[in-house]
Amino acid sequence: MRRVPITVPIVILVGFVLPLILVNLIAITGSPAFADDEGGIDVGTVNADIVATGIPGAGAIAQVGKFHTGGPFHDNATFAASTQPGSVLDRTRLFVASTSNFGASLARPAEAAGAILSINVSGGPASPVAVPADFAATGGQASAVGGKVILYTAQSSAFLNGNNNPAAVTGALPSVSLPLGISFNNGFGRPWFANAPDGTSGDGTITVVDPSGIPLKNAPDTVAGGVFAGTSTNRNAVSIGGLSSAAVATVLATKSPDLSIRAVFFAALADGSIQQVHVQKGVDQLAPPGSFTPISGISTDAAESSNPDVVTRVGMIFNWVPTRILYVTDPLANRILALDISAESADPTTDPNTLFAAENPRYFTSPFLDKPIDVAPATPEVAARNFASNTTLGGGSDFYVLNRGTNSIVRMTQDGRVIARRQIQASLPGFRVSGLAVSDDARTIWVTATAPHRQGVVLRVPAFGAGTVTSSLIDSAISDAANGAAAQGGHIFAQQLGPEQSLGPLFNGRGCDSCHNTVAGLDVDGGMGVTGDTFVFRVAHVENGVFDPLLGRGGPVARQHSIAELGVACDLPTGIPSVANVISKRSAMTLRGTSLLDNIRIVDLEKVRRSQPSSVQGRLNILADGRVGRFGWKAQTATLVDFMAEAMRDELGVTSPLTPADLVSGCGTSNKAEADAVPLTSLVAFLDTIDPPAPTASCLGSAGAAVFTSIGCANCHQPNMFGPGNAGSNPTTIHPFTDLLLHDMGSGLADGIQQGSATGSEFRTMPLWRVSDRAHFLHDGRASTITDAIRAHGGQAADARAAFEALSDADRQALLDFLNCI
Repeated sequence: MRRVPITVPIVILVGFVLPLILVNLIAITGSPAFADDEGGIDVGTVNADIVATGIPGAGAIAQVGKFHTGGPFHDNATFAASTQPGSVLDRTRLFVASTSNFGASLARPAEAAGAILSINVSGGPASPVAVPADFAATGGQASAVGGKVILYTAQSSAFLNGNNNPAAVTGALPSVSLPLGISFNNGFGRPWFANAPDGTSGDGTITVVDPSGIPLKNAPDTVAGGVFAGTSTNRNAVSIGGLSSAAVATVLATKSPDLSIRAVFFAALADGSIQQVHVQKGVDQLAPPGSFTPISGISTDAAESSNPDVVTRVGMIFNWVPTRILYVTDPLANRILALDISAESADPTTDPNTLFAAENPRYFTSPFLDKPIDVAPATPEVAARNFASNTTLGGGSDFYVLNRGTNSIVRMTQDGRVIARRQIQASLPGFRVSGLAVSDDARTIWVTATAPHRQGVVLRVPAFGAGTVTSSLIDSAISDAANGAAAQGGHIFAQQLGPEQSLGPLFNGRGCDSCHNTVAGLDVDGGMGVTGDTFVFRVAHVENGVFDPLLGRGGPVARQHSIAELGVACDLPTGIPSVANVISKRSAMTLRGTSLLDNIRIVDLEKVRRSQPSSVQGRLNILADGRVGRFGWKAQTATLVDFMAEAMRDELGVTSPLTPADLVSGCGTSNKAEADAVPLTSLVAFLDTIDPPAPTASCLGSAGAAVFTSIGCANCHQPNMFGPGNAGSNPTTIHPFTDLLLHDMGSGLADGIQQGSATGSEFRTMPLWRVSDRAHFLHDGRASTITDAIRAHGGQAADARAAFEALSDADRQALLDFLNCI
């Protein structure tokens, strides 16, 4: 590999003033900058493996990935069967869009053919999959090559919307017709496709499709069913926009910003506009036409072309943390559009928020962009269940951009800096790249390409640009056959790091399981810490009422160990800094269930808060960046991936894109992230696998449950919350026994530490699920029994404590029995 100098990207800011006009173009140029300490970017050539052939017009591509608890493909037994190994929605298979029907008869002969294939490419280049040209002539979800190829859906009568939704205005339309975009809702829904059935000039369609390949059955929008098209499926008569041009890309946004808890997807159209599609309420405009350069000439022939100047689609991805940003490639202008996307309202009663809004449009340009036809997360979001999708960026992830003009891939940061580039070579004369995807464990890049004579292939290339720390962690996982994001995350959680993986220079443990390791007395990764060395200390200095967390001066978390203990020269002091006059001992809490808490929306917390009696009413911890905290003893962290990033920095001394600067200075520290987003996303994917078991119905209906409510415990320790999933017929309820709000616990528990907007006496309501598995209780572990913990409650919990003390022996035992079974 070689390195070449670069300059910072040119950023063009654009203001949306009128619905159809872009104005106020301001070009801002930067002074020279470099992507790394060596003064250049990582440039090289990669020989791509051909893993599938025989796919005319091969374009959009995605790995299926894992479907999560609460979603229909996980919880519906019939649907779940389709996700099993070898089945059409097997996690490891690839979905590939094609211009061919593969022999299936056309439902609408005047419109473009097209299909989505499900392909098993596990044989690699030694046994590439050759898709037979007419294997689907028998109809339905035909298969070939021993099941390695399955037709998921096509422009055929077997896959018409009317088969499941006969009353829909789009009942005569199929799941796909010249499909140009693929986005999975892995958390709480299904795959969605963007289509151009009549080319550039006709209406586009966005479809949501069941495992059968047929548009969504029992669709919440009876007008659209599972196919949104033209303006007939707009939200209402006054809605601006609609799918009145070819749909050239689609991405999952998240759950709707209103109270319907339904999926919203974004759709890029050939006229340069972006629409938002609410699965229950229809289509509205997000960004006006011309937001990116309009695309003309979209047709089947164009999609099959190997001319580098012929473009029929764009790439689009969504970033959700810490801020929501939509990125859209603009291949005809060699740039990338970025739009800030509004969050849902925290209080829809006083501040209703029906639609997402796009703000602060700007463009990234670079000499390394040449017909950027697609984009994909370098680390796909496979863990956060409200956002999990092939088109969503994992927390802090870079992204890859596929250049059709040069057959190359560049890796870019979210501020538009190119940090690495690979020129693609393949044993396919005249090929031209078309589509891009990344595996769920971020190890492999999948590329589609077209070539002369209607050839279409899938190429495989290794991921690049992650840096030495992430590469080391992944290599270790590979050596232990820890494949897939969750297994990879479990391996990282248990791994003992060394200085070569950027441990330190100061640290409290060498791995996550150094502290989070015990459940009910058993050694279980992700449990709580039970021994003295698993406790850490929050420190601060308070003088004249001013709170100083001692950032960079031994705080805010004191670190007990140095890499000097491992033979690396470092003279930084360890332990509690001498200037600290506020010290709070903190227990390493269990991480079981944390991924479920990540799904609870702010609006649901606000509804709980409003329902609480004024004497015990909690409050949200509003953080410095305006987000709402949910994690940590004081709800000081907004999301689980942020929580893991802070833990990696504060306990291991390893920085990442969400926490790029270590709070320790010296012995080689810098303000540059040491690991990329892969370890963070993989760790959260692992935490998705250790949800606590749900309490039984008899437990929840026991006499002790009634006592729990009667004495006021349930006011704060809320038994029920809306969990992962959507607002379907069986919405998921979880039983965390928390409101995730701050409450004043009185002077007896006060530790003097301020975090976010939390004061020294405020703490987040601790989740009580599987509380019986814990070895000690409260933030500092002072209570060895549940009874001791209750008796330590003060402040807003004083009345509940008094009510507990007044219980009869029988009622008290019933309460403790209840706490032992939840």
